Amino acid sequence: MIFLRSFVTCLVVLLHMIIAGCGGSSDSSHPATIEEEIPPTAIVDTDTDDSASGGEGILLSQHLGSLYQRFAWAGPVRDPMRDELELQTAATFSSLTESEKATLSDIASAGDIIAQIGGLGSAKIDPGATDASALFSDYMNAIIADNGEAWRLAVRQRAAEVAAVLTDDQRLYWQIGNEVNASSYTRNAVLYFDNNTGGLSDAAFSMKVYAEYFLAPTIQGFIEAESDSGKDVRVALGSVSAFAAPASQTFLNDLLSYEIEGNYAPALAGRQVHELVDLITIHYLAHSHDANDPEHWRHVLTDLHEQWVHDNIEGVWTTEEVGINVASGGSGAGAALVVAARYLDWIATRQLSPRQSRWFYYGTTAGPDGQSISDSMTQLSALLDGQTIRFLSATVLDSAVEIRTFATTDQGLVIIVSGLDDSPVTVSDINIDLPPGSQYLSEGLITASSAWLYSGTGTSHPPVSAMLDNNTLTLQPLNDVTLSRLDSLLIYIE
Repeated sequence: MIFLRSFVTCLVVLLHMIIAGCGGSSDSSHPATIEEEIPPTAIVDTDTDDSASGGEGILLSQHLGSLYQRFAWAGPVRDPMRDELELQTAATFSSLTESEKATLSDIASAGDIIAQIGGLGSAKIDPGATDASALFSDYMNAIIADNGEAWRLAVRQRAAEVAAVLTDDQRLYWQIGNEVNASSYTRNAVLYFDNNTGGLSDAAFSMKVYAEYFLAPTIQGFIEAESDSGKDVRVALGSVSAFAAPASQTFLNDLLSYEIEGNYAPALAGRQVHELVDLITIHYLAHSHDANDPEHWRHVLTDLHEQWVHDNIEGVWTTEEVGINVASGGSGAGAALVVAARYLDWIATRQLSPRQSRWFYYGTTAGPDGQSISDSMTQLSALLDGQTIRFLSATVLDSAVEIRTFATTDQGLVIIVSGLDDSPVTVSDINIDLPPGSQYLSEGLITASSAWLYSGTGTSHPPVSAMLDNNTLTLQPLNDVTLSRLDSLLIYIE
């Protein structure tokens, strides 16, 4: 489970791109003018799942995951077979049937899996007014009754039988908890112990309860399963939600630095949490917006990677993005394109392999027809048609619009233009400087063969003309396009 991993960081070429400008006026006095150019990407060849993305490009489905079931546009899957795999307490353990093992084998053969072990489980388990939830209490009562022995054994058995199903090149990561910084976790912990937090703040006390009563005994069970099976059992830290917020970042740093006391996992006493996990998982970062720092999401990821992604921790996966509320409100498709463009930029710039960086959408099919996350991802995947893509450039315009450009294997261009501001902004033309001597397009007038506008009010196909002149590509919607926050224009030029 715990191995040193080396990251491939070979620089081959820098592509320096500048988007020249975007004319037109905004309905809210936000003219689109150049504000900040994002640093260019470094690119490196890749042939395997563990190598860095780059020279031959990024394969979307290797980095993009789905929840509960696989979609044609996604590769890894989170939480399939929840009812079969998860445990509430040791008493609920039931061995997998041969049919369930066969199903798991089929799922694993299609790509990596990340699955919750159960236990204290989801952040959505709210307590009552004066008492912790029944699920929380049942788990804690059982752990305390025998100092975690039965739970460790149940985890050991589940992990060992799953490891026996997987081949050497298949991976399942066990995630220990979901949104472990949520208020429901804190309220349950404080209420269960009758508000006796030992002088700790509620948040710090909740972290201690998670680490000592759930995380540590579960990891000890996984380590014992490794010994039983002779196979690696990989562990993902319980996800930290609302990761754009400084408080969430502080919580994760404190949790990774936490030293286990070991009352319920004696074999781990004195170990720090960061020594014991293979993956960090977070929620809801990439579609966040800070007008004072449009690249806030990138800076947060950079700090997280530089501080923690080394030695045994192989990467950071964002196991929920967009979310059910945004998707149900009709902005799922546009928001999913914002997120995809940013992560593809991030992955290429940092030269990250799929197992170092992945993202998953939550609320995949929610929302009106044509406006769901799956709608825009299906369209993007269809345009790529299995091709890899390379990131070329990104520019933020007046903190209101951002544009990211990618090249496909056959030298086509994918361009994603997204609104960042709550007030609508009108986009009338977009100028993109291509690398000198590049062969992406032929000189002269081109008709953009594909354009989709995904907004909170519907999906449309605005006609867009394209002109290439001396390596400057000018895109011009024949009718002005208005973008509000999380609206996105997807353009594909062959």
